[in-house]
Amino acid sequence: MDFYTIAYLENQSTFNVYLKYIFIFVALILLLVLFSLYMRKRIETKYRDLSIILLLVIVFMIGVQYSDYTQDQSTYSKYSQMVQFVHQLAKDQQLDETKISVNSTTLVDEVIIKTPTQYYSAHFNNDMSAYTLETVYLVNPDIHVNDK
Repeated sequence: MDFYTIAYLENQSTFNVYLKYIFIFVALILLLVLFSLYMRKRIETKYRDLSIILLLVIVFMIGVQYSDYTQDQSTYSKYSQMVQFVHQLAKDQQLDETKISVNSTTLVDEVIIKTPTQYYSAHFNNDMSAYTLETVYLVNPDIHVNDK
């Protein structure tokens, strides 16, 4: 069973997002270079054709990035809800929040919480604004804690 620490939840910026931004930035620079070569040598149409192809690739990548951005906003919102819950749990239970791990990256009912001494299950009300803790025991104590 996988558990996630507060550091893991707070640092959930994915590398793929940055890679897409870098690709778009490099493609824009390449587009500027090809367009300037086309403007310098108007007789050679290969630069114009390459510029048009690159422009279409950039438009496609921006469209994909926008779609991913809307999905990522929803995911980051769910991560931040879990981070707020762990902060509040640490405050309520008077624990060090770095010692708390949860088995879900999003705030769901019956999430299992690992503290230094025992395991709990959190039960939430309908609007996820209040919770109760119940001591639980793991059938398979083989866990993996994801940190950072």
